[in-house]
Amino acid sequence: MHADGFWTVVFLNEALGLRSGWRFVLYVAVFLVIVSATGAVLSMFVGGAPLDGMTVLWLNAAVFAPPAVLTLAFMVRFVDRVPVLAFGVGFHERWPRDLGAGVALAVLMLGTLAGVHALTGQLEVRASGEPPAAAVAVMLVLLVPAANEELIFRGYPLQVLMKGIGPWPAMIVMSALFGLGHYTNPNATWLGTANTFLAGILLCLAYVRTRSLWFPYGIHIGWNLGLGPVFGFPLSGFELSSIWMSEAGGPDWMTGGAYGPEAGLLVTGVMCAALIAVAVTRRVTVSPMVDSLLARHADAVYRRESAAGG
Repeated sequence: MHADGFWTVVFLNEALGLRSGWRFVLYVAVFLVIVSATGAVLSMFVGGAPLDGMTVLWLNAAVFAPPAVLTLAFMVRFVDRVPVLAFGVGFHERWPRDLGAGVALAVLMLGTLAGVHALTGQLEVRASGEPPAAAVAVMLVLLVPAANEELIFRGYPLQVLMKGIGPWPAMIVMSALFGLGHYTNPNATWLGTANTFLAGILLCLAYVRTRSLWFPYGIHIGWNLGLGPVFGFPLSGFELSSIWMSEAGGPDWMTGGAYGPEAGLLVTGVMCAALIAVAVTRRVTVSPMVDSLLARHADAVYRRESAAGG
């Protein structure tokens, strides 16, 4: 084989586009460059300031929002030349329904969690005594890190890996990275990491069912807002301002201890039940607008799941 032909086979697919693996590597490289630059700039302003939960939220939003958005924009504009909606980002005719379905599922998950604790007589809920504005501020800030994580773990990279290695291997890879990314949080445990991996699978599956980030984003924000600033449980190891303060009695392996319910075996059960619900529900499908884009750009994106409506 001629040298030029060899390199063409290595780097390009049948449509003469960059192969999925190399697109994934390029995405990661560009993302790391931008996140490093953003972190360096912010470090000049933050310095050695003490970091409470709210400060960490702000920093998370500020550090990861630019690379999450700019890397996606770079890839779809200069590498794939595919509309961003084909990667699940943007508005389509069913986005309010998808978002609402995600929030509704999160409310059901939280209700199940609280209900089990209440039935065992080991849940204490009281008013936090904090100004409501403090909890509202936390809610508003939490919207941004959730969006960042959806763009990074369920947006372009997941779509590219699905095209290259198939849906389930791609979901496992991205969910493992999602889980490990939370292991550095305060009071993190391996059970908490495993539960975050399950949450990643849940959110990835929600994306695959709709090929849009609105459904997983609804689950993500519904869970985070309800668990932290509403119920007042520790959220992924962070204590945040809340409307109520909730304390669940029982061993740490069940309740999650200082990390919060996400490190408890009860949440393992909740996540597994939610996974089954997302897998079997007929209430969410791929919108015709998104499916049309997937069909037109099937050389660059994975489509097979969309053909059956999810």
